[in-house]
Amino acid sequence: MGQCVSWALGLLLPSVWEAEVAISATALLIAALILFLLTSDHHANKPTPAAAGSNSSPASSSAAATRNRDAAGRGRSGGARGRAVSEITCAPGACSYVIKLELLSAKYLIGANLEGSSDPFAVISCGEQKRFSSMVPSPRNPLWGEEFNFLVDQLPVEVTITIYDWDTVCKCKVIGSVTIAVLSEDETGASWYELDSKFGQICLRLHSTKAFPDSDSFFEECTGVESPRKMTLKKQRQEMIEGIGPLQTIYKLPHDEIVHQSYSCALERCFLHHGRMYISQWHLCFHSNVFSKQLNVIIPLQDIDEIKRSQHSLINPSITIFLNAGAGGHGTPRSSSQNGRVRYTFASFWSRNRTFRALEIALRSYEATLEAEKKVRAHVLLQKDSSSVLGTKTDSTMAPEKRIEKAIASQPFINEHVLADVTSKFFPGSPEKFFSTILGDNSMFFQQYRDARKDTDLKLRKWCASEEYGGKVREVTFRSQCNSPLCPPDTAVTEWQHASFSKDKRNLTYETKHQAHDVPFGSYFEIHSRWSLRTASSSTCQVNIKIGVNMKKWCILQSRIKSGATDEYRREVCKILEAACDYFLKSESNSQDSDEIVMASSP
Repeated sequence: MGQCVSWALGLLLPSVWEAEVAISATALLIAALILFLLTSDHHANKPTPAAAGSNSSPASSSAAATRNRDAAGRGRSGGARGRAVSEITCAPGACSYVIKLELLSAKYLIGANLEGSSDPFAVISCGEQKRFSSMVPSPRNPLWGEEFNFLVDQLPVEVTITIYDWDTVCKCKVIGSVTIAVLSEDETGASWYELDSKFGQICLRLHSTKAFPDSDSFFEECTGVESPRKMTLKKQRQEMIEGIGPLQTIYKLPHDEIVHQSYSCALERCFLHHGRMYISQWHLCFHSNVFSKQLNVIIPLQDIDEIKRSQHSLINPSITIFLNAGAGGHGTPRSSSQNGRVRYTFASFWSRNRTFRALEIALRSYEATLEAEKKVRAHVLLQKDSSSVLGTKTDSTMAPEKRIEKAIASQPFINEHVLADVTSKFFPGSPEKFFSTILGDNSMFFQQYRDARKDTDLKLRKWCASEEYGGKVREVTFRSQCNSPLCPPDTAVTEWQHASFSKDKRNLTYETKHQAHDVPFGSYFEIHSRWSLRTASSSTCQVNIKIGVNMKKWCILQSRIKSGATDEYRREVCKILEAACDYFLKSESNSQDSDEIVMASSP
């Protein structure tokens, strides 16, 4: 027993030699900490060149700036690396300055991820102002081609560029940073700056100019309060700076055309050209300036025929813009689609869906502007024609020819060659009642039908006249439930509807184009359908329904897609027709009951 206790004490308690080593290491660590604290206090109490007074010579100031530059270890190559900024007080009444920084590219960045890659983005700060660049996924040599503006009250200032590695789970890691001093009005070419990390360089272009003279700076410094004139001048200065934007400096567009939205993206050609997309009221512009090679694309909104987005935003966040036939030549060689239309593909968006919605809003606003201009022009022409009898006769004789030209120029809304017969039934009403009760703007049929199917986010736009297809068109969007195991639980669906009556209002043609966005190969096909309603009697009409799958792109699974989509949509249209008949009968019975109540209540 005594031997076990002695063995346990020898195992648990340290020996004399181990105790001496621990005490010596602790004493050495305490001595090093005391020495470090004394050294830091000595450097903190040491006067700076700015606090040495005005008697210090220029040589001593230059030497101090050189020491600060060497200690910082930052700057650009070629002897023009970042110089430390000494504390210089601007004289009263100094002007404000605009600093334009172009973030071009970087190279030899540290691989922050486990596989040796990185997802870099830059944070540019100047005083309290801060700007963020886009994130370029997975390269160690990213290309940005983005421009940032800073408004400062005085020079010199320091601009700090910090490169981070994007991480959705953990905190973003710092890859490296560089601080550049802007001492006076100057413009530098594209220059490489070394980061403060072991590896990495960044290519920048700086330009600083005066923004607007301000003579109330002395008043502000003395009183500490902004005068009304000061605030007015600031507002004028901001309007002046915003009025001269990239559309004027790059594309030479008129000054009344301003940028509504701006997004960082890349144009797909033989390789990605990173740059910036600008959306205005009349144009869509793209500018890329990497390694002194400018790439400018300007597309009038009137030339855009269709905008599509890729199927999966995480895999390939791209937007493809198709132009009208005969349009093109907007500043860069473009690619053509299968049907010969010119297209431009933009990728690498920070938020692809937000850009897509902005493009749709811009196109709708442009079309609304054109419609308003047409109405005003038609109203002016009508007033001119009403004042002249001869002009009225001329218009009346030319009206049939114009109607014939309009009928010839109208294009088919769907692809008739893919349609196949599905069903033929009778509807308990006339075609006009079908349109007003089932398809009208005030009808609640689709709202009730989608609610019964547990579809969400239903948005029904109002019917509007279409010169391209004739009749009326509208757009319907919703999220529909998916029953296939290969599809997500629900998908975003866009349905375009077209309706046109015959001249005697006895026949109605109702056509739809159904596009599912989130299903596999959803961007490859559309489901087309045609409802032909012909008057059979005074109270009924015959409904013939045809559907088909229109493949916009070739796909190895297109036969399976056609068969599956056709079977599912055949069941869907049959359910819609049955629900429409029930809804019409209920609405008719409710209207008859209300009429009987009115008749009974009348004396």
